[in-house]
Amino acid sequence: MKALYSSPMRVYLSLLVLALFGVWMGTRLPVSLFPNSAKPHVFVNLGYGSMDQEDFKASYGGTIEARLRGINSAGLRVEKLLADYHNASASYDVEFQWGSDPQEALREATNLMNATIASYPKEMRDSLNIYIRSQNSGFFAASFYSETRSLDAVYHDIEPLLTPRLSQIEDAKDAELWNPTHKKIVIELDPSRMASLQLTPAMIQTAVQEKTVGFGAGSVTIGDQNYPIVVRKPNIKVEDLATLRVTSPTGQSLLLGDIAKIDYRVDEGNTHIMKTSGSPSLILWSSPKPGGNVKKMSEDILDLIARVQPLLPKDVKYKILVDPSEFIRGAIENVFHEVLIGSLLAVFILFLFIGSFRNVVTAAIEIPLSMVLAFILMKFSGMNLNLISLGGLALASGMNVDASVVVLENIFRHIEKEDVPKDFEGKLRIVLTAVKEVRLAVVASTIASLVVFAPLAFTSDLSYAVLGDLAKTVIFSHGFSAFVALLLVPTVRLHLIKNAKNPKADIGHSPIEGKLKALEGLYRRGLGRFVESRKLQAGTALGIFAALVLLFTFALPTLPKEVLGTPDTDWVNLGMSTQGNTLVRQMDSEVEEVETRLLRKFGDEIQYTFTQIHSPNNGTIMARLKDKRKMKDFWKRLEGE
Repeated sequence: MKALYSSPMRVYLSLLVLALFGVWMGTRLPVSLFPNSAKPHVFVNLGYGSMDQEDFKASYGGTIEARLRGINSAGLRVEKLLADYHNASASYDVEFQWGSDPQEALREATNLMNATIASYPKEMRDSLNIYIRSQNSGFFAASFYSETRSLDAVYHDIEPLLTPRLSQIEDAKDAELWNPTHKKIVIELDPSRMASLQLTPAMIQTAVQEKTVGFGAGSVTIGDQNYPIVVRKPNIKVEDLATLRVTSPTGQSLLLGDIAKIDYRVDEGNTHIMKTSGSPSLILWSSPKPGGNVKKMSEDILDLIARVQPLLPKDVKYKILVDPSEFIRGAIENVFHEVLIGSLLAVFILFLFIGSFRNVVTAAIEIPLSMVLAFILMKFSGMNLNLISLGGLALASGMNVDASVVVLENIFRHIEKEDVPKDFEGKLRIVLTAVKEVRLAVVASTIASLVVFAPLAFTSDLSYAVLGDLAKTVIFSHGFSAFVALLLVPTVRLHLIKNAKNPKADIGHSPIEGKLKALEGLYRRGLGRFVESRKLQAGTALGIFAALVLLFTFALPTLPKEVLGTPDTDWVNLGMSTQGNTLVRQMDSEVEEVETRLLRKFGDEIQYTFTQIHSPNNGTIMARLKDKRKMKDFWKRLEGE
């Protein structure tokens, strides 16, 4: 340590390099709403082909369930498997244990399913769809609508402007503009004609795919990249499919239009209806890539919308429904706000006790430096910036100045009580002696603080998902604070008194020193009286015990109990369900009636609404408040209504 303290530029340069490295690491950290730890859900969808539900379940369903449930490799273990067999397809929800790598889970399930269905009929293999749902990363959503034109017309105008640019968003995995009223070609087969000709739906499907689906034609290698060549079929119209020739098992050739009704229409039974303030809406939806920066993704999309807006037709409006960057920006602003308040309070308190602004800055610099250095370990440990980890940095900011104050105060004590030599070696000896006396105490007190948080960093399941990142950031940041206190503070102090003729004068004195001494005397007398009086000790102990009993009996049961605090939001969701409807239009009229009542009663307090009709019997009305501070009162009145 002597060599380091005597070469301040070496210390400053080393810490500057580390700080810059920490800032760079901080910019490389993934940004999301919540920590990485989660229970990944991998979804597998598989069509039956020409089989019916019971035959598929008996022949293949049991094997698929057993193999998916048996995934137990590469640190993965399936905790739950939900299988659902529909009219034409089966879906499997594979839930993995806490802390599993989502991409490893997706890769393992994909490899297993590809191997499992390798011998299945082609129509089944072609229908396989595997994807993963990210619960923690968040997503972006916005609606586009016109009060005067249809959705198809709006989509026709803005899709060419948005879709090519959305594909260029670096952190986006699935970014698309979705039209809920998109149309599709529906082929309704004539059962009696099919039976008489010995035709199966699979034969029709194969014939249609040959006419409409492209095929691979090799690949091209450019540098290290290999690009597949796909020959796409031309766009098919309804009349083209009607003239498609199908050959029966008996060799008879006939037109598809003779055995099926072919139409191009909206599927009224399955389509979603989405409206913004009563107007049918398109949805721009995007989720981040694995490990992607959801904040940057959202900001890039917002920037894209702002750039495209002047090119949109005048009647097209848009509303931002979900913007995770807003919450993350708020969290970052809160962290800086708390750190600023903590730093100012620390500087103020230190100034009251030390009385020298230069000495106060020496100790206070530990707060931002420790936070920046913590980014290095956060990156190496695979963490991300999220609401929980940022909260940990804010929590640690108030603790990080402690070690510097201890080191600085002990250096002052030695300078005050000793005759400080004028030569550099003598001043170095005093600083080394002061640091040596408190070095073990600083390390021990830091470890004692970190021991409280260490168990939270090594928990599992839900407790780790909620508190793990907070504990780690506190450990990293507060741990570095001891390193900074024992290295930087003595170096700066020695640098300041190196050429000082009278180091004692540089220490400074508290502006409230007289009041502090009076308070110290009062405390000494009170403590002495307490130590000498058995009755006072017993009365104090009984009073504290009685207060604890009262608190645990009456106060604790009244505190709300929840895993996470109620989020600060300006959205209210009103869910609706009914029975007996067969078309989404029926549910739409019922939701519209409730929305009209809602706006008539609370319209002055609502910015806009967004409604979703999920199915013929389920819908949701989302209302965005003008003032989220009135949420609690609004919620009660809405519930009563």
